[in-house]
Amino acid sequence: MTLFERARAVEYLPGTIPVSLGKTARERWRARLSLRGVSVETGEVEEVSGAGVRLDGRTHEADAVVAAPGLDLARVSEAPGVHAFWDLAGAEAVSSVVRAVEGGTVAVVVSSLPYRCPPAPFGLAMELASYYRESEVRVVLTTPEPVPLAAVGGGVPEFLAQSCAEAGVELLAGFRPHPDSLEDGSLRSTGGVEVECQLALVVPPHARSPLLAGLGGEGPLVPVSPRFESSEAGLFVVGDAAMVPLPRAADAAAAEGRTAADALLGRFGLSAEREPHLPEPECYVGHGGGRYSRISLRYPDGLPPAGSPAVTIEGPSGRFAAGFEASFDRWRALRSG
Repeated sequence: MTLFERARAVEYLPGTIPVSLGKTARERWRARLSLRGVSVETGEVEEVSGAGVRLDGRTHEADAVVAAPGLDLARVSEAPGVHAFWDLAGAEAVSSVVRAVEGGTVAVVVSSLPYRCPPAPFGLAMELASYYRESEVRVVLTTPEPVPLAAVGGGVPEFLAQSCAEAGVELLAGFRPHPDSLEDGSLRSTGGVEVECQLALVVPPHARSPLLAGLGGEGPLVPVSPRFESSEAGLFVVGDAAMVPLPRAADAAAAEGRTAADALLGRFGLSAEREPHLPEPECYVGHGGGRYSRISLRYPDGLPPAGSPAVTIEGPSGRFAAGFEASFDRWRALRSG
């Protein structure tokens, strides 16, 4: 088993929001990668196929490859007042700008679908509203979805809309940014709605990784079989890049990886065929003031489209702040085992 990663230090993406607000440093959310029994190769992967991986000009042959390159963050305008981020590096870069705002409107802009961590922009907007509570700052959240997170259902759209209203966040649903809008530092929708803002924090368009460009399908997502094998034999695709009706979330990606691993073990004659692993995603959404809610999904009747998720919503409450920290501790332990 060989794992290919860009660097030995890996980062916990939910730390993006506290870093952007200056609450923690980026280093707080990093861990050194060390997996027992797994060889780790670091560098920039240049090509993947069912027969191997090319890393920094050298080809590593394989009997099968499980690819999880995620989705690439596309470029967004660099106009004054416009900042794109959806990772820890971007959060670190924008933190001083966020904390310097003293008045006017700050907009959180979901530019397009799909994007990873669907509830996170709502948490960011509510945390911002709490951060600016003592100042004259208005927080607006725009999303292209007419009904936010409608695919999840289970009361989640209503819960997030109500939570934003209670936090003082103005939610503009069905807002598709005009392609030229952010280039001149303004924010307007294709429908003609304009928002005057001093700062726009943009969740960039998510594009397909160049490593998967040759596979079938259009758009950022790659069609896969129920066992996550792509159109190329021996090349499995899991995580954010896989075209499946599951959240773009870490636990869903982990379950997909285990399903692909079982398929390969069966193909190599090392185990019997097993049922796909059912993910159990949990998302902690910040509401400001140290309060979090927890949104949990379970699939008691199997994976979509045959089965629908059972959704549980808890909070918001201060007690779920410990749950957010515990999820980070579990993530770190798994990567340093």
